[in-house]
Amino acid sequence: MPSTPWISGAPLALLGGAVLAVGLHARAQEVPAGEQAFRDTAEVSAVLVPVTVTDRKGRLVPGLDKNKFHLLVDGIEFPIRSFWRESGLPLSVAIVVDTSGSMGGRRLSRSREAIAELLRQRGGDDEVCLITFGAGEVKRRMRFGTDPALLPRVLESLRGFGTTALYDVLVASPQVMDGAKNIRRVVLFFTDGVDTASGMSSEDALRVLEALNDPIYVFGIEPPPASEGPADTYEELLKRFAASSGGRYLRVDNAAKLPEFSRALRRELTMRYIIGLEASGVGSAKWRKVEVRVDGDFQVQARHGYRGTLP
Repeated sequence: MPSTPWISGAPLALLGGAVLAVGLHARAQEVPAGEQAFRDTAEVSAVLVPVTVTDRKGRLVPGLDKNKFHLLVDGIEFPIRSFWRESGLPLSVAIVVDTSGSMGGRRLSRSREAIAELLRQRGGDDEVCLITFGAGEVKRRMRFGTDPALLPRVLESLRGFGTTALYDVLVASPQVMDGAKNIRRVVLFFTDGVDTASGMSSEDALRVLEALNDPIYVFGIEPPPASEGPADTYEELLKRFAASSGGRYLRVDNAAKLPEFSRALRRELTMRYIIGLEASGVGSAKWRKVEVRVDGDFQVQARHGYRGTLP
């Protein structure tokens, strides 16, 4: 049996909040205590698809009109009824920090600096929560709605210690946005990418992540050489985790460059687009492949799919 991830001393299965049926303008809702934290299927009534568009040189492309975009689900094109540009919309950011022993010292110190850089660019209606994992437990250190000015003080108290249950905390990802009020959301992971203590396999974790509605961006901080990991390296697995959610993996070979990466990502997050689709509720609820195409010579990054019915 895989172990159950914990937040603040209580198992996630008791905290509830498994898979959210997210309305396009709805706020996160409480899930009754006792409801299972993780399921093999998701009841999805609406799906948000953040989209990043770049040109062939990797430069971000803002300002495109809705009619340039095409949404395909299981290979069938559907009309785009809900469309936003992210610039100007308030953002809910879930920051997840690895506090295991391998992250101690400069990795954790530079992570604090990168998070501080994000805070300096925070909009007035943006909100932040902080979760840490290490030494066998996952802790929610700050909830959404807490004054972000308190975050630096909390970060300074963090120390690296113990083992890393990376896959377990990734499985907990569908819960990290509990209490968020904005439809524009992102999960930021700071880790060196080594897993030494998970009770769940990487494949099981990837399957559960199909329930995640929000993009994950992983900062891989000075990751170990592939020769020190399993045959399917930690770094490759993290890339898959991030890509499946519509985010991406950012390899940071020098921890001193973390603030620079943080600034670049913050800029990217203001230049994305959001497409909303409503699942019809008719037919079988299963994994649906999502593809977004944009007219022109562009590269497109978006979530890979969702579990539910066709639009």
